[in-house]
Amino acid sequence: MKTKSPNWFVGTSGWEHEGFDAALYQMGEADAIEKLCYYSRFFDATEIRSTFWDEDINEAEARQWVAAVEQNGRFQFTFKLHSSLTHRKDLNTTRARKIRKVAQEFFQSNKLGGILAQFPYAFTNTSSHRQYLTKLAELFRGFPVHVEFRHDSWDQSTIVRLLEDCQLRSVSSDLPRISHFIPSLTRQVGDIVYVRLHGRNEKGWLTNEMDSRYSYLYNVRELREIIRRIQLLARDVEKVIVICNNTPEGKGVANALQIISHVQEGKQIPLPPATTAVFPFLLECGSVLKDEWGFGVAEEFRKAI
Repeated sequence: MKTKSPNWFVGTSGWEHEGFDAALYQMGEADAIEKLCYYSRFFDATEIRSTFWDEDINEAEARQWVAAVEQNGRFQFTFKLHSSLTHRKDLNTTRARKIRKVAQEFFQSNKLGGILAQFPYAFTNTSSHRQYLTKLAELFRGFPVHVEFRHDSWDQSTIVRLLEDCQLRSVSSDLPRISHFIPSLTRQVGDIVYVRLHGRNEKGWLTNEMDSRYSYLYNVRELREIIRRIQLLARDVEKVIVICNNTPEGKGVANALQIISHVQEGKQIPLPPATTAVFPFLLECGSVLKDEWGFGVAEEFRKAI
């Protein structure tokens, strides 16, 4: 019988967005490593996006990312599988071996939250696609692979058995209420609850502009509803990963901090000065961290790695 609450790891999808410069960093010409180091002072998780389009990401870069969050022993990375594997359905074993090497760097540092297989809306529940899942699972056997579906044809009890048989884990996504999108936070498979919050911008989602699609700030009522549903999913697991993908203008940063505050039951949390300037309502969640890093500390960190 489960006797303790799960550990929550909350963050955003990516940390290097231009929109975060004003809403989180305000550090001048800082690079992605410096930003990650600062980001990890406030968040325990992030989702690496570059692995989705860049197949040249390697172990050396993974080691840099691990070193950047060394101050935060809880920190967890998840990262997207390359688009060729999820959108073009190209089971390239050479590419898979490279990805496994990157995953191993995170795993051996106890920083691997999981590998994300984000499938598009067009990846529907067909026999060929089910067969593809079994082959993909074999390529990454031994690592926690989380599958995100978008089409509601996957919202069936039989899919739970399929994922379990393949040793794949589910992703619960909060999406706009659009026809044939999979319902939000419905089924849990595996020992890790992985939740992605995409916002509920119905009009924006129907455009081809990414910033418009994901531009959405959850209100307090919506966040409480989401957290309650996550808690129901997490009754029998030890780890919960929540990734806010509503990143335009730093909205995901604000919502992630609100979730952290709620999970900690009102305990005052440290807040980035830049974020409270853009989202002053966050002052209800904690206190502003006074010793914001400047270039002096960042430069010393850069030399250390």
